[in-house]
Amino acid sequence: MARMRLASSLLVIVLAACGRDVEAPAPPPPDAPYVPPPETCASPSLDAPSTFVSCSSGGGIFGAWTLDAEGLPAYDYGLDQNADERARWDNTEGQDRRHHWASFGNGRVTAMASNDGWIEVSTQDRGVTILDKVDESAGAFGGGFSFLDDGEATWTTAYKWRPRGSQTTRRFGMGYAASTMLHREVLTSRRTFAPADDATFVIDEVTIENRAGVARSLRHYEYWDVRRRPIEVDWLVSGATFEIAPGRAAATRDGRNGMFDESVTWDGRVLGLRRAHAAGTAAPSREAPSNTDFYPGDPFLASLGDDVSDVYTDDARFFGEGGPSGPRAVVERLPGEIGALDAAARSGLGQPRSFVMRSDLVLQPGEKKTLRFAYGYAPMGATWPELHDRRVDVREHLLSFATERDPFLHRELAWHASQIEASVGHRDYWGRRVVPQGSAYLYLHGADGALRDTALFALPLVYTHPSLAKEQLSLAMGLAFAADSRFSYSFQGHGQLDDALGLHAHPSDLDLFFLLAMNEYLGATGDLTFLDERISYYPRAPENEASVLDHVRRAILHLLDDVGFGEHGLIKIGSGDWSDGVVVGSPDRALAMEKGESVPNSQMALAVLPQAATLIEARDPALAKRVRDLLPGLATAVDATWAGAFYGRAYFGDGVLHGTSAVDLEAQVWPLIGASPRASDLSATVARELDDPSPVGAPLTRGAQVWPAVSQLLTWGYTRIDDELAFRHLAKSSLVARARAHPDVWFHIWSGPDGANAGDGKTWASPVTPMTDFPTMNNNVHAMALLGALRVAGLEATPTGLSIFPHVPDDKLGLRSALVDLDLRPDRMRVVWRAAVGVPRTLAITAPRGKTIAAIRVDGEPRPIAPSFSVTAKTPEGVAIDVDLQ
Repeated sequence: MARMRLASSLLVIVLAACGRDVEAPAPPPPDAPYVPPPETCASPSLDAPSTFVSCSSGGGIFGAWTLDAEGLPAYDYGLDQNADERARWDNTEGQDRRHHWASFGNGRVTAMASNDGWIEVSTQDRGVTILDKVDESAGAFGGGFSFLDDGEATWTTAYKWRPRGSQTTRRFGMGYAASTMLHREVLTSRRTFAPADDATFVIDEVTIENRAGVARSLRHYEYWDVRRRPIEVDWLVSGATFEIAPGRAAATRDGRNGMFDESVTWDGRVLGLRRAHAAGTAAPSREAPSNTDFYPGDPFLASLGDDVSDVYTDDARFFGEGGPSGPRAVVERLPGEIGALDAAARSGLGQPRSFVMRSDLVLQPGEKKTLRFAYGYAPMGATWPELHDRRVDVREHLLSFATERDPFLHRELAWHASQIEASVGHRDYWGRRVVPQGSAYLYLHGADGALRDTALFALPLVYTHPSLAKEQLSLAMGLAFAADSRFSYSFQGHGQLDDALGLHAHPSDLDLFFLLAMNEYLGATGDLTFLDERISYYPRAPENEASVLDHVRRAILHLLDDVGFGEHGLIKIGSGDWSDGVVVGSPDRALAMEKGESVPNSQMALAVLPQAATLIEARDPALAKRVRDLLPGLATAVDATWAGAFYGRAYFGDGVLHGTSAVDLEAQVWPLIGASPRASDLSATVARELDDPSPVGAPLTRGAQVWPAVSQLLTWGYTRIDDELAFRHLAKSSLVARARAHPDVWFHIWSGPDGANAGDGKTWASPVTPMTDFPTMNNNVHAMALLGALRVAGLEATPTGLSIFPHVPDDKLGLRSALVDLDLRPDRMRVVWRAAVGVPRTLAITAPRGKTIAAIRVDGEPRPIAPSFSVTAKTPEGVAIDVDLQ
């Protein structure tokens, strides 16, 4: 069936037949490239760090940062990407791609709003699924825009197909996307957001204002497509290997829609599509793990008012050959289906339906009317959800970090926190929310992981969103196999674990990252009852349930006994450590997997295992002693890998210490964090060889890529040695620094990939993974920036509580988070800690370098000056600690 855009000759024919104007897309303006406004950045108030100030730094060539009407940071996109060659970005399919997108969400749906004006909505419930996948070649245009008809002309509000002479704005905000179009004295303003309470839909608010001096009769057509694309797992989606791979993956995924018959319904408010299994579809039970989603949600478009005059569901009939610039039903004013809905079931193959609601309006001069719509889904066969437009309080889980130096960090760190929240999905199999890694892994491969990322993301969430950090840890435990306690590399589909075609069947670092995150959560929150909660190993079953404490113990035992130690006394490398490809690049992969040893694993163990031993000591003293007894030998083995100015990288079973010819950042960060005796010399080497030459933070090796998952650990490591190095690296690793160094790389402005070149800002593509093809929405960019900032602020958990040792220049900081507030001035410090009520916690406070503590008060009562002391929150408002400095 034809869902194709209108050819120019056919457009002329339709115009002539109708006797009315279709406003065609604007041609590229001649020699008039967009020029962003000059950058300015005011200093935030240290006394009111939750109040944002104007700061446009880091907008690149594409637009400018601003404050919206609610006083929150937003990005105004200004470039005409279709007329400016600088908007193009590399991809393995060799396509001319210029659409750039940002995300918003609510813990159930994640929407991607593009500079072209369309919005895709996705869910992770049973594996990643996009409800309205854009595919212009197939006549699928996403949604979140509309068509207008004033009786004399028709036009489209999506920027890409905008009419000549229209005035437009586009904005990416915290929790929403917004746009305006002024054309023919009609102002259309749109704000799309994901409402609160885990709603399975987005709200589209469209305000139409008549700016003419006479009354106007208008027809407004709200458009959202039905174009389901399940991102079923596929590890070969890179066009760098096989030119046909991306297209093959898309065709296979779209072909899954043929498993269903689809019929539309209309109840006067909700225009829906119901799916039923087609003949021959052998569906397993709804609960059974599966790569394929046999029970996808039923999509709908609903009006939140009584403004619907007609509806359209037949995609081919609505668009005809007019495409998004002039749909036939709009141009010819065809009647819809409100009185004659074609409810007959059709095969879902090709996705022949779309949702359009028409509203007929009469507006007096200066009058405006707001239409509200909800687009989303209900679980297959379930009743439509309760519709509401309650807003998410995005401020609740931000990190406010106000300093006088590099004031852009104030805006940027809050933005990072909001982007994590925007990404959150729900996994029905485990019954947990999940912060995905995102980017090409999630949206091209269809897989999420690895668990090291899940754990790293939990670290800052302990402070910005403690309950979500807890869910991350709970999900992680559900990814461990009941048979051997081994953590799966990744997960996908509905409850499926995955080792990437066997390449990552035995990663060796996951236990350590799990223990690191568990210590941070328990120590900082005081939620010790969590240790007694019961969570199932995989597969989920009552007989596989164990206490959280048992999960911790078994993770330690798995590390010691199953991962084990090699002939040089280091922890073995397995199928990979933090670097998935480390053994793939070894001289003999099989030998490396059998006998290889990881220097970073061993260094990390020296930093993490002492905390783990303290955590379990009261309940398992024998295991705690075993852990402590092995640490001296492990420290000796790690020290033997010192190559004169830095540490080597790995043994691959051949007796040779590899990575001694040039410094590799992966093997340097944990000795700094763990306060190695060589930390001072090591930090000087890293700064000289990696950090100083790069404008955007330390790359993995000199002149190579910067990966925030490692580079922001360097920020943490620097805090052990040099406050100036730590703060400088935090600022150098920012999006603003990226935008200044690479202003024409769009994906660094508000998000980014997991790794990008220090030199030109471009990202990577391997024979398997084309990060280039989805180079944004990777949560390592956001979570690791937050972690770096928290460590610079001096916040760090201990097994029994919290340590605070600020590393901020000039001793001036105003920090606000859900768990901890910190106000630092040269002569004083104030901490408000909202730990679990009634649970004694240990607080260790160290004065900033060059200062000493003169007095301590807890909830107003003096305390003796001591390196650490016990505090207990008596109310949910927390315990307040005041410290005088001198």
